[in-house]
Amino acid sequence: MTSNTDTDKAILMAAFAKMDAVALAIALGSIWAFLLLVATAALILKGAPEGHVVGQHLGLIGIYLPGYEVSWSGALIGAGYTWLIGAALGFVLALLWNLTHYLYVTAIVVRSAWWRMMAD
Repeated sequence: MTSNTDTDKAILMAAFAKMDAVALAIALGSIWAFLLLVATAALILKGAPEGHVVGQHLGLIGIYLPGYEVSWSGALIGAGYTWLIGAALGFVLALLWNLTHYLYVTAIVVRSAWWRMMAD
């Protein structure tokens, strides 16, 4: 009876594979940093009409990210901040994903064992 439970659990664990928290953190951090860097670079290269501020709306991100402004140095500072934010979010997201799947698989295995016990 134990081998059936172990087989069932192995199948469920393969179906609900764990997410690599570090890999997701690096991926999300890199994507967010790249997007802010590209958005800032596009505004700098496009420029603004005479008498207008370049990227006044995107520049408001500087309220939340100290040191960020629509400039080349600001783009690098903002990319660093958004990498950290994206990495933290990705890490937490992967941990929550893994936790919910672990609890779900555990509930299925316990329920299956209980039904087998009741059937015998």
